[in-house]
Amino acid sequence: GFVPGLFGTSHGALQFMAYEDLKERYNKYRNRVSDTKLNTLEYIMMAAVSKIFAVIATYPYQVVRARLQDQHNTYSGVFDVIHRTWR
Repeated sequence: GFVPGLFGTSHGALQFMAYEDLKERYNKYRNRVSDTKLNTLEYIMMAAVSKIFAVIATYPYQVVRARLQDQHNTYSGVFDVIHRTWR
């Protein structure tokens, strides 16, 4: 449904938030102005780490959503899916 779909948009938001925070912290660590341009390798590393963070944070939601969409099992709701998956 609609609510799980809205929750799914959090993946991109979390990735962008982590990317910006990592970039700012990295520039501060290197004693540079916070909006200093990064080189290609630095951009790739920031993007990869922020993507990993977003995937780890949102993957459990994707499992629950996929199980709710499964036509071969019947669940009474989100908490039932979580409980049965955990078990």
